Amino acid sequence: MINNTLLIHIGMPKTGTSALQRFLFANASKLEKYGWDYPILLDQKDINSERLMMIEQSGNGRDLYIEGVLNNNKSEWNTEIEIISTHLKVRNVILSSEDISEYETDKFLEGVKEKYENVKVVIYLRRQDREIESIYNEHIKSAGEYNTFQEFITSDDSYKTWVDYLSKLDMISRIVGKENLIVRIYEKQQLIGNDTVTDFLSVLGIPADKEEWIRSEGANPSVGGNYLEINRLINSAQSADHHFDSWDIKYDVRDICVELSSLFNQKKGEHGFFVPDERKKFLEKFARDNERIAKEYLQREDGTLFYDERMDFAVYETNQYSEFEADIVRVFASLIFAQDRRTKNLIERKCGELSGKLLMKDISQKSEGRQLLLFGKGYKCHKLFKAVESIPAELIADNDISKQGTTLNGVQVRYAKDIANWSKYFVVVTCEKTDEIEVQLHDYGLKKERDYILAKEYGF
Repeated sequence: MINNTLLIHIGMPKTGTSALQRFLFANASKLEKYGWDYPILLDQKDINSERLMMIEQSGNGRDLYIEGVLNNNKSEWNTEIEIISTHLKVRNVILSSEDISEYETDKFLEGVKEKYENVKVVIYLRRQDREIESIYNEHIKSAGEYNTFQEFITSDDSYKTWVDYLSKLDMISRIVGKENLIVRIYEKQQLIGNDTVTDFLSVLGIPADKEEWIRSEGANPSVGGNYLEINRLINSAQSADHHFDSWDIKYDVRDICVELSSLFNQKKGEHGFFVPDERKKFLEKFARDNERIAKEYLQREDGTLFYDERMDFAVYETNQYSEFEADIVRVFASLIFAQDRRTKNLIERKCGELSGKLLMKDISQKSEGRQLLLFGKGYKCHKLFKAVESIPAELIADNDISKQGTTLNGVQVRYAKDIANWSKYFVVVTCEKTDEIEVQLHDYGLKKERDYILAKEYGF
């Protein structure tokens, strides 16, 4: 029986999570001395720089959550759970992902509890007004948000996903037990050491001053002043024209606005979107819930959850422009998105032409007079014909019998299992997934490169 603790840190968002995850990643070996593992939940063969970067930036529990809960990938879930189990035999284990707190938290925790009994959950709570303002700012930067702040918090109740703390805590405590739910408050005066990292070390029972910890300088940058509103207007242009394939430009806009904001935004300090009266009214919605959280989860008899009573944060100045000026931003943003699409289409067409020439050259050299057969009448086959209109295909084979007798680009389609003499054909497999087809061709006596090639290896 495993007695070590599985400690799951689930955020909430905008409570220093990214800084904490970078810290845990950088100091994993140091944490082992104190009985804690922060494992990478990957097979050795799957470890690469891209996936390591994702773990560093988004936590070591994110992939388990996405694959096991959102994608319902039982195989991947079981593989990663087994890695956790191996580490738990030696030390306590930390998992971290704020995604867990947003959707289907119960499904994730119930799945973990089926495997391990000794599960604890750590959650950081930020005052609801500051939480929702920070999330809105982040969504403008990185998630394409284009609504005004008032629209964001009044259009529907989706914002409650982030700030309905009591319901979330009650649900978590039902699964893991109230005694196994550790609630921390994200306020400087309530965080040990005034930051999430030092506070989290205290949860682990590790003195912050006992090690030369590696501290990351990569803070989550903010956007303020005019640059936040410019970013939002550009998002609105992207949404109106459905340019959601242009996220590389979106991220360029974000990075430019972050940099310019740091250089030219003179209005430093904490800002918000609520005026004081609106802020107070918004917080009143959560007063009873917060009192209950303080009493039931923190044993505070006075019922005070948040100590910071400040209401007079400077307000971001928005709508300091005419509708004409707003439209100018949208028009030029749309022009940039349109140019991006044209550039991508041109690159794709030119790459297709080059790939087509290479493909035809290999077909000519390897076919040795055999007729050309394309395997698979799908999107990739259409793409191949579009790139190489003169491809001299004699026949298209497909494992879907319903396509029997149809044509594509004037070429007849036959059910693959009805073809008797495969030796007279040189085959180009046009499908994206080819493993089963390659086994099938091997059973027909065909050998790769000698008798068939894969179009995907030429960029199709």
